[in-house]
Amino acid sequence: MSKWRHREEGKAISKALLKDMSLKELRESKDFISNFLDLRKAQKLEQTYIRGTTNAIDYNGKDKVYVDYRFDGTATGRLSCAAYTAEKAMGVSFHTLPRETKNNIRSIFVPPEDHAFVTIDYSTMELRVLAHLSREQGMIDAFNSGQDLHSYTGSLLFNKSIDEVTKQERQLAKTVSFLIVYGGGAFNLSETMGISIKRAEGVVNSYKEVYPRVFRFMDYVHNFVRENEYAYTIFGRRRNLNDISSKDKGVQHRSLRQGFNFIVQSTSSDILLFALLGLSQHYKAVNMKSKVVSTVHDSLELVVPYDELERAVTLAKIHMVECPHLKSIFDVNFLVPFEIETIVGKSFGDGMEVEYAEGSVSNLQEIERSLGHA
Repeated sequence: MSKWRHREEGKAISKALLKDMSLKELRESKDFISNFLDLRKAQKLEQTYIRGTTNAIDYNGKDKVYVDYRFDGTATGRLSCAAYTAEKAMGVSFHTLPRETKNNIRSIFVPPEDHAFVTIDYSTMELRVLAHLSREQGMIDAFNSGQDLHSYTGSLLFNKSIDEVTKQERQLAKTVSFLIVYGGGAFNLSETMGISIKRAEGVVNSYKEVYPRVFRFMDYVHNFVRENEYAYTIFGRRRNLNDISSKDKGVQHRSLRQGFNFIVQSTSSDILLFALLGLSQHYKAVNMKSKVVSTVHDSLELVVPYDELERAVTLAKIHMVECPHLKSIFDVNFLVPFEIETIVGKSFGDGMEVEYAEGSVSNLQEIERSLGHA
């Protein structure tokens, strides 16, 4: 029996069950499922992070967790962060720590005394890279004018002004943008957003009309992968994709999806890694004690002494936004600006956002008060 038939039969059974249930029963069922999912999540947090961190501390004999960063740990070129291992796996991976607004598990990781934990995250990095690679002028204009890309895209998709774009329309625009990067289509959009296939197809088709160069670039990448069995980035990183020669259409499609995603994600990763190298070298060159201690996807995590805070985050902004180390090697100028969000706190899981004005920190005193260092 086909997957499609299974899915349709499942929907029919669900509709029949819902018709026989009272509103009270539906609410009780929803509450039960919600609580059950919360329990599963809490169990994973306790087992993976609380117990894992405790085991690592016991093994090390100190209140520290060591992790293993691997340059070749992922096919896309991102740094891989693995749990500290000795006789058995212990500790945690920073890359899998969930970010929550309530009871944030990241808050158990704190810097040394008289230090702040700083997280600096690139904003919509992969879509900025996509705009540069595809030369899609609409995206480039949105980023250069400081527009919110997803609201801007929503205004084009639904033919209305940016101010009239609803939250759902913005979310649709955001979802379809990232689906394109990761090789998804109308079916994935339908499943993710809970909309009909017909509407999802309409949104994807409108996206093709709004950003045609994105799809022309995608076609170029796909054709190159078919002919050469590999993909490459503007920095020379290469990923072999021999499965494209498979007779299985599903395997072929996966190779095409991997090739396109690799070009975007690997380029983003290399920009971050060059910022990491340049910033670390700069700190050492000027005898600063600040240091990069972790990366998580498109962000750098720093441990910074209180008395170096302003200088440390200012230098970090320069290296992440202006990319001097990368440009000195590759002589590349990007068509879109890079933007960051900087959070300074007492732990990995909390903090206050840094406000920049003319290249310097404008709310330093407020941040210092939040740290108890005023």
